[in-house]
Amino acid sequence: EFFKDLTGVAEEEGWLAELLPSQGALFINGDSEWTPVIAKRTRASVVRVGFRQDNDWRAEDIRGDETGTTFHVVAPRAAVAGEYRVNLLGRHQVLNALLALAVGTELGVTPDEARRGLAACAPPKLRMQMWEARGVRVLDDSYNANADSMLAALQTLRDFPCAGRRVAVLGDMGELGEHTTAAHTEIGRRAAELGVNRLVAVGQWAHTTVEAARAVGIEDASEFADVTSAAAELKDSLTPGDVVLLKASRAAGLERLGEVLRTPDKAAGHGGPEGAKHE
Repeated sequence: EFFKDLTGVAEEEGWLAELLPSQGALFINGDSEWTPVIAKRTRASVVRVGFRQDNDWRAEDIRGDETGTTFHVVAPRAAVAGEYRVNLLGRHQVLNALLALAVGTELGVTPDEARRGLAACAPPKLRMQMWEARGVRVLDDSYNANADSMLAALQTLRDFPCAGRRVAVLGDMGELGEHTTAAHTEIGRRAAELGVNRLVAVGQWAHTTVEAARAVGIEDASEFADVTSAAAELKDSLTPGDVVLLKASRAAGLERLGEVLRTPDKAAGHGGPEGAKHE
């Protein structure tokens, strides 16, 4: 599978681990299959962080809602263990928060300071921001995309509270070179496996994504060559209670689709400047 083709990344991270002195500390995702390989290449102490039972720092009892995620931390220092919250969406953000907590503790940050810092964290524009229009909630992650972040976004859509349909609007992923076809095929397959009710693929690789999703079982899948045609069809078909994920590389221009969804029906058709006023 495409997601397993990470040899080059692991080799590069292993090289960084070699640069640490013996009195240093390497904080690493303990759940990765590459962790043992990288850990063997450092003289520093290794601190494993993740969700599995054998990690030094572990997150468990993860509870997501519409504005963020609460989780319990099991830590090597009893005073640091307990409940924390990060106002970001997605299980992958829990791992990021846990890594920050582990490093911060090593540098002298207190649990109360860490809780305040994590609770104050907010997503940048177009990076998994949640907004609502006409009863439809949108997870807007249209700033950038690669295969790993696309999968994380689909998992976030799966876990997000939803009264209607889960709709994934996926644009092209850029700068993947020889892996482009395999990556879009894999994303289509994973979208189906993660329970997406409706898939809308936009761009040059839309057919590849849709074809892979249909092969696994998604019946409601459609492809569009450009954002304009996708936006017109999508806006007319969404109903209150639906949750929509917008995810693509920035070059796909999927943020324009978000502008269309935000624009009141009476303003539709008046062109870009009207919709561009909405942040």
